[in-house]
Amino acid sequence: MPAVIVGVACVWLAAGTGLVSSNDGSHLALARAFARGEVAIDDDVALTLWVDRAVVDGRQYSDRPPGTAAAAVPATWAGGRLDPVLWEDAQARHDTRVRPAGQRYAETYSIRSRRFGVGVPLAMLQGTVLAIAAHCALVGALGLVCLERWLRLHGLSFVGRVFAVLGVGLATLFGPYATVLFSHVTSGTLWCALALACALADRDPPRARSLHVAAGLLGGWAVASDYSMIVPIGLHLALAVPWRSWPWAALGALAPAAALAGYHTAAFGSWRSIGYDHHANFAFARERGSTLAGDLLAGLWVLLGAGRGAGVLAQAPLVWLGAVGLVVGKRWREGLPVLAWVLVLAFHRTPWGGATMDHRYLVPAVPIVALGFAPIWQRWIEREHRLRRAILMGTIVLLLCSAVLAWSNFVAMRDG
Repeated sequence: MPAVIVGVACVWLAAGTGLVSSNDGSHLALARAFARGEVAIDDDVALTLWVDRAVVDGRQYSDRPPGTAAAAVPATWAGGRLDPVLWEDAQARHDTRVRPAGQRYAETYSIRSRRFGVGVPLAMLQGTVLAIAAHCALVGALGLVCLERWLRLHGLSFVGRVFAVLGVGLATLFGPYATVLFSHVTSGTLWCALALACALADRDPPRARSLHVAAGLLGGWAVASDYSMIVPIGLHLALAVPWRSWPWAALGALAPAAALAGYHTAAFGSWRSIGYDHHANFAFARERGSTLAGDLLAGLWVLLGAGRGAGVLAQAPLVWLGAVGLVVGKRWREGLPVLAWVLVLAFHRTPWGGATMDHRYLVPAVPIVALGFAPIWQRWIEREHRLRRAILMGTIVLLLCSAVLAWSNFVAMRDG
């Protein structure tokens, strides 16, 4: 199994093109600020393309939740040590055309940097972007490790676990987004690690208390990476942790909660004030209620169907197999948090993710939904069944079709 996960991570590294949008640019700007011991991104605001940013008292801040950037600080620091070396090498070769970013991002960055008079040449950030690419692949690989271990606890065979790992890593949007510094894979990995910790606690009572503390810590970090995750994470902990251990889970969540409150206070003046409250460009983002003021049925069709060509049915139908498996296997403890979160996201004003035109908001739930592969595999493929071979071939064809759809849609968004 390690070879399978390493192979998937290598695919992610090979498929990456560096910075692709204002979203990952904003996370990177914040990570660079953290690495300098700051919270403002004045020096790196150009990385946001002047889109995903907040402004307070004339100073520039990222509008992103800080958890993803905090996780990327070690890679950002290490990459920063490589930046001058690679930049000097490029100059020595008279090659300043090196761009650690997609073509569209590089062009927009260049134009707006000249317009606003802020921003270094992207070629000066070669080491940083290289280290960030490795970080993103590593975080995604850790998610697959947690998923594989979790599925093993549920009795899924080696072949079934290989199918699940390949499915999540290559045939859903979890894979494409493991090539960029968006929040979704970080949140998904933390959620899956939380689920694993709770499952281990069920099987190892002497260590249950420490595992529940770890689950709280992981859940708190997931929420610090994506504020909306408070819905599924809170529900998952409530269902998976015995009520007598809730104080221990809360104790674990205390550290990320305190760090998040400290960041909000330092950047925006109050622990309750977030970056979106001070967004520089989108008025609706400043009013939290209006962000979740969309149409439920339309949002569900966009997220789960084929609305705008963005949904699971249109881009990653393999996910539906996992969802069916959660129901068939009566995995309510894992399925109900996913369902609650889907309903919340369906009310989002832009459930298609803005310019991405996909269901990226659902990516953190993909490893959880993959638990549904276990009952499908155990009931209809591993057991002797007259349709066993046909069902196996059907699932493999579904995986291949999902892989083509997921990556083609992502690449079209990234490079279009």
